[in-house]
Amino acid sequence: MKTATASWPASESDPQRMAILEAADRLLSGTPQRSTGNLSTVQLAVEADVKYWVVAQKHPDLRDHFQQLVLHARRTAAEFRDNHEPFTRLQRDHLALKKHCTGLEELVRTYAQVINELTLENKALREAAFSSSATVTPLGRRVSDTGDLRC
Repeated sequence: MKTATASWPASESDPQRMAILEAADRLLSGTPQRSTGNLSTVQLAVEADVKYWVVAQKHPDLRDHFQQLVLHARRTAAEFRDNHEPFTRLQRDHLALKKHCTGLEELVRTYAQVINELTLENKALREAAFSSSATVTPLGRRVSDTGDLRC
């Protein structure tokens, strides 16, 4: 995206000014070809392949335009970082909830296994209690006069 060129109010025909605008576009888009990529006037001059004084003194309007775009880019990055913090917090909370759910699922599997074992033991005890060779006789239930069940 050609931010510097697109937002510049005039159409430039001077090759030096066009080179500075194109260099600003590359720096702002993060695709430098000649410089370190730092968003500074010095690196703008290096990227445009001109002397520093050309940017700083001969074309101060382009320098100021670039600095305004850099300021806007830094503000936008700070706003994104500030707005990104809640997202990071949500990701951390989501991970904690996933771990909690995993623990609950393991607990449910354990409970299911225990219930199954208790059901099998209960069935075996009932069969043993009602067999002909049982040594223990289960107490029957009686209904009282009030209709309550009593053991």
